Amino acid sequence: MKKFILAVLSSIMCLSLFAQETTDVNRLIMYEKSGNFKGYILDKVDYIEFDKIDGEVAADVVVSEVSLDKVIVSVTRTLDCEAFKLSCFPSARIAMYGDDVLASLVDDDSEYIYDKDFEAAEMAGMEFEPSTDYTIVTVGIDAYGVLCDVRKVEFTTPSMPLVGDPQVEIIEVDVQQYQYTFTFKPNADVSKFSFVTGEKGQLQSQYEMFAPMFGFSNMGQMIEAWGISSTADTTYTWTNMSPGTEYEILVQAWDAAGTMAPYQTYALTTTTLGGDGVAEVEITLGDYVMADWGGEMLPSQFITYIPNDQSSAYRFSVYMAENYDVDADAIKAELCSEPPMPMTGWFFYDAITTDYQINPNTECVVIAAAKNAKGEWGPVNEVRFTTPAEAVADMSPSKNIAKRAIKVNKASQPGTIPAVPSQGKVMLMGK
Repeated sequence: MKKFILAVLSSIMCLSLFAQETTDVNRLIMYEKSGNFKGYILDKVDYIEFDKIDGEVAADVVVSEVSLDKVIVSVTRTLDCEAFKLSCFPSARIAMYGDDVLASLVDDDSEYIYDKDFEAAEMAGMEFEPSTDYTIVTVGIDAYGVLCDVRKVEFTTPSMPLVGDPQVEIIEVDVQQYQYTFTFKPNADVSKFSFVTGEKGQLQSQYEMFAPMFGFSNMGQMIEAWGISSTADTTYTWTNMSPGTEYEILVQAWDAAGTMAPYQTYALTTTTLGGDGVAEVEITLGDYVMADWGGEMLPSQFITYIPNDQSSAYRFSVYMAENYDVDADAIKAELCSEPPMPMTGWFFYDAITTDYQINPNTECVVIAAAKNAKGEWGPVNEVRFTTPAEAVADMSPSKNIAKRAIKVNKASQPGTIPAVPSQGKVMLMGK
């Protein structure tokens, strides 16, 4: 253990602050990786002490019993764990958080600090949704009161008994390139149902992304919030979809008592554009004119992209020549690629004319490539050009290229988003 007196601390602070061109300080600020910080008045700081704790500081949890009314757990602290805090969250709401953030969440959420182990404690203070994944999170606290290691354990609540067998028949009526129509027929055991659509995998990723924001505990809640609700036979047409794209329709039904049944999934693929031949994209340079860019008139280069009749989808981009030439092969490979996850605007399907803000006397490269109906990419069309030097006399060559936000087909999800529900504080009761 080492102690540093305030004089040494002040010297260190002055050296650090010299680089910031100021020495007028009276606060010591300690920042954590999570973004949290704590401040101290320098005149009240006696000394800074450094210590080392070799072992893990954690509280391990084992779930032994789960029902909709209670969850029984045992909690065992490690040797160097003086105490711990505990909380429980729907798994979807914390799936994207790292341990630093989770420690802060538990610290903020829990009002209780436990300084003993538990053999069979009942978690109280939280209402559980049926058929929902939850995660219990603990954070260990050392002898100095520092939040340390995080432990997690997941469990799934049981289903509620259903009245009858609520099911919705999903009937494909018509599937085209840019739209599809389906009929939904609930059986006699369905009191109501909701349905929503999205690209394959997109609804799951949206659920994981937006559950913390909108308070979703399970997929059924998201389907209800973002979907179309009905109590009778319903025929619906989704428009502005993308050709040759895999979609899913999710349907959530409720029984006569208002209990959620397991949601249903229907997969479909819209009709593909193009053919089996070589897919290509024609690139045509248009006018170089002054155009409005956020209220400022700037030189703008228009470009038109025209896919041939074999193209099912295509991509394009414009680069500064000096940047493109450094890594042309990698740029072309990225152009002829699939999206890492479902996303709007990755592919284009019809001819497009758009413009780019590029200063005069700037050498650029525009590239475009398409894939055919079999998913085979055609050649990358590459066009080099230099913008006119005389367009605006006082403007220097571009440092970057600004592009327009191009309107693309985008399926809107009907429905409303509910307010985030509040959860009770979790506490342990038992021995």
